[in-house]
Amino acid sequence: MNSFKNILSFFIAGSLFISSCSSDDDDHTIAPQPNKATMIFDMKLLADNNEVKRAELFSIDESYDFRLLETRFYVSNVELKNTSGDWVKSDPKILLLDIRNQGSDDFKITVPEGDYVEMRYLIGLDSATNRSYPTDFPREHPLSAFQATHWNWNLFYRFIIVEARVNTYGNFVPDTSTTAFNTNVSIHPGTDEMLVKKEHTFTETLNLPKNSSTKFILQVNTNDWLNGPGGSWDPMTENQGHAEPHDFELTKKFGANFGASVSLIVE
Repeated sequence: MNSFKNILSFFIAGSLFISSCSSDDDDHTIAPQPNKATMIFDMKLLADNNEVKRAELFSIDESYDFRLLETRFYVSNVELKNTSGDWVKSDPKILLLDIRNQGSDDFKITVPEGDYVEMRYLIGLDSATNRSYPTDFPREHPLSAFQATHWNWNLFYRFIIVEARVNTYGNFVPDTSTTAFNTNVSIHPGTDEMLVKKEHTFTETLNLPKNSSTKFILQVNTNDWLNGPGGSWDPMTENQGHAEPHDFELTKKFGANFGASVSLIVE
């Protein structure tokens, strides 16, 4: 009987050891642990170095007048690299930043307390998450049908939503005018090809103590929408993009420029 118990104990210990070894990722990513710190995310839009609010008239490069009606984008898979070189995952995995909530503390994730030197994240959704079903999530979840970000079962989710009115510089007409109209802009980058990967190295080691709250601003510079890694964008003539075959390249171009326009500031 004692021999049987010894053999059983050996197999249990071996199974636990194998299980613990197989859970390590190749890039040494570790999951959130107790003693957490809170990261509060917010968005800030700029034009010509001035902050932009929703529905506020502003100009870009003295070329175009804009009024933004909707600006939303997914931020997901936020990870921080600690001073030991390990990448630490955050919880929850997905945020949907919205210009309507600009200046709020509505978007929060948690990470283990610690010292960090780098951060990486996605603008958009990874391929597996992009194939989620919106009806599987509760109303308040960023991926739920209530968010109206899911296209269809072929195109999946919209990663970025920008809707606006635009006109050439100095010619913007109030929305109440009955004699002239501004151009409608509606661009919704999505699909796996339009995923943007971002990395940020902190200028000095970032300390996130237990039970602390630190604000992270994702600053969107609208000037970069006009010219970026995707190419030159003319909002007067390239104003509709929904990742369909006839406008795929236009949508992809704007998505790349939008991604490049985002920078991180720690307050």
